[in-house]
Amino acid sequence: MSQQYDVPNLYNFLLHTPEGGLRKMLVDNKPFTEAHFNLMLKIVRACSESQFTEHFEKQDYPKIKMGPAEIKLKEKFWAEAMTTWNNRGLLTPAVATKAA
Repeated sequence: MSQQYDVPNLYNFLLHTPEGGLRKMLVDNKPFTEAHFNLMLKIVRACSESQFTEHFEKQDYPKIKMGPAEIKLKEKFWAEAMTTWNNRGLLTPAVATKAA
């Protein structure tokens, strides 16, 4: 499995950073809105690190309740979140591991 990004690092940052700080850093309404932020937190809180990585790679979702605003952006969420994380320097390239 070749992984393009260091998703576990992203997951841990999102999980352990205080919500207020994350909101200030990420919500700019172009494209990352309050609805994006709420959906992202629901995904992070509903998953373990490995589950989050799996959902990230498949661009799908864990079993969570979504509000009307979140359902609207469901199709574009991962692309817009990745763009925002990348622009903020949170989505770092995966470090290649050498085969033994």
